[in-house]
Amino acid sequence: PDRLLLSARKDTGLHNLSDAPLMEPLGRLCAALNAEALLSPFGRIVQGTRLKTLIVNRLRLDDLMRRHPEILRQPDPEILLIAGLARTGTTLLHRSLASDPNARSAASWETLNPAPIPREKPGHPTKRQKRGKQAQRMMGWLAPDFAAVHPVDANQPEEDILLLDLTMISQTAEAVSWVPSYSAWLETIDHRPAYAYLRDVLKTLNWLRPGTHWVLKTPNHAEQLAAVFDIFPRATVLMTHRDPVKTVASCASLMAHTVGLSTDAVDPEAIARHWLRKSVRMADRAKAARAANPNRKVIDIDYNSLIADPGRVIDDIYALHGAPLTDTGAASATYAALQPKPAAGKTHAYALSDFGLTENEVRSAFSTYLADHPELERTAAHG
Repeated sequence: PDRLLLSARKDTGLHNLSDAPLMEPLGRLCAALNAEALLSPFGRIVQGTRLKTLIVNRLRLDDLMRRHPEILRQPDPEILLIAGLARTGTTLLHRSLASDPNARSAASWETLNPAPIPREKPGHPTKRQKRGKQAQRMMGWLAPDFAAVHPVDANQPEEDILLLDLTMISQTAEAVSWVPSYSAWLETIDHRPAYAYLRDVLKTLNWLRPGTHWVLKTPNHAEQLAAVFDIFPRATVLMTHRDPVKTVASCASLMAHTVGLSTDAVDPEAIARHWLRKSVRMADRAKAARAANPNRKVIDIDYNSLIADPGRVIDDIYALHGAPLTDTGAASATYAALQPKPAAGKTHAYALSDFGLTENEVRSAFSTYLADHPELERTAAHG
């Protein structure tokens, strides 16, 4: 961790960091990567580069906030926050809602380099956009099948978990590497400081490129819904739901793909069982947070209803949110255009048996969740 910080400071010429978390979680993550992740030589380069880039971005953002105190004096942002479990239609919903011309979301290129870089003209982030395109091409080269699992486009909205990563407190590390000790530690700590820093980053990005409201999305929010309620009390939370038998194998396949970029020793069954337990924990914690905060604005969205009539669902969201959508037709058209298609002839094929799981095992693990959402099993045949 110290070497990474020293290198990032040398590259940027910046030294001061805000009080938001960084060094303790970075230290624990580095220890887990070294001891548990079985990184290949290439994987060590990938993970080391990722961590150093996050520190570089953190130094640049903290410096920008320090030089422009008016950034943090802005009002807290209006937010539509998607907090469904993985593979429940969150990406399609996110990109549809973000198609509103007045909406603000973090584009993929922006999550990779959220702060202006040296010699970049104000209001013209062309260098960062170019780097985003380069990263997209690199991903296509490293993992040509990945686009069939999760579409990546430098100019499309991306998960804001990549902004939470600036504190090294998020699910990303366990999604891209096998780090069980770090994952266990994350479950013992308070994530509110990470979300408080996310709020500051959103204000910074809105200062650089304004919008009327934010559309955010990551399954991380489901696990940390209590922190969301505390840090973003006026947010409208959108909880997407889908039969877990349909989602668990898909999630495991996605995680096995990402972990496989950094190691030659992928254990699909261990990954699947980790994310099965993790997903149940996320659902249970989201339920508990909602019970403890009954007055928060939360909208439940059934995946099958979303697929069948996205226009109606989007209209309902904005009606319940209390703010009009500028162009519902555009959002619906965006949704239709984003429906999954084979990427370069590839399809995302997976089955529970590929990961040593059975349908009964998944239903048993999610028994409480399914009891709360019986409509999911009734419509499973159409999912």
